[in-house]
Amino acid sequence: MSSNGMEKIDIIFSMRVAIEFQEKIINGVEFELLPGSGEISDFDALQTIVGVMQRLGLTMEFDDCGKIQSAYSYLKKVEKEGRWGRNIEACGLSFCFGNVTALKYSFITIKELTKGAAVSWEEWISPFIDKPGFVQAWVSDVAYDHWQNAKDLLEYTAVGRDYSQLPMTSNGLPPPLEQKIVDISNNPGRWMLQSGYVEAIGAVMWLGEEFWNRVGIDRKDHIRKENWLRIEALTSGILRLQTAECCFSDESTARVQNDLRALLYG
Repeated sequence: MSSNGMEKIDIIFSMRVAIEFQEKIINGVEFELLPGSGEISDFDALQTIVGVMQRLGLTMEFDDCGKIQSAYSYLKKVEKEGRWGRNIEACGLSFCFGNVTALKYSFITIKELTKGAAVSWEEWISPFIDKPGFVQAWVSDVAYDHWQNAKDLLEYTAVGRDYSQLPMTSNGLPPPLEQKIVDISNNPGRWMLQSGYVEAIGAVMWLGEEFWNRVGIDRKDHIRKENWLRIEALTSGILRLQTAECCFSDESTARVQNDLRALLYG
């Protein structure tokens, strides 16, 4: 499981999925379901990113599918349109924002395209943890995270990666759609989408009160008693957890990863 040293950070916010109905008269009465909104908006997320770019002295330009424009012009565009979502790039970094309405959370992913491009993850996360609705954030190795969670065999064949020794399972679909996929259920670096949060672990994590409300307040007390964890209490009740100096990049740290997962998620 080789790593190229590039990292990424995933940041999770809660969503207000306030279900509203709008009445329309079209040959009778039709009720249209309107989605809720996130605690953090597309514009707020991007504005915060632009602020960090400025503080780090990065070039204030975004590449949006090959179209280069200033960070402020793109910010104005998002403010006007109210949407961002797709990947944009700047200074060796990729940025993505999205709402997972069905699971009631929003996410921001900042990924390195070149090693060390992020400069400091502490700088990137700092303005986000004080915002309402912050749930969690964690840093991971890009390559390790990808292959720990890759299920489709086509991903392996496309890059000539051997999967013959990997455990397999069914995708659970009826014939003729049923096929074999890689069973990642025991991978130490796997992540699982849950309602309001993501079951994921990282060598460095930031966990807010919203996180403990979802996984169980008692787990916060148990975490504090673990002397092998480096725990720092930050503003707004945020806990910063660190278990290693570097990102998990292979299964040599499987025991630490599994122990951390058990503490946080059971």
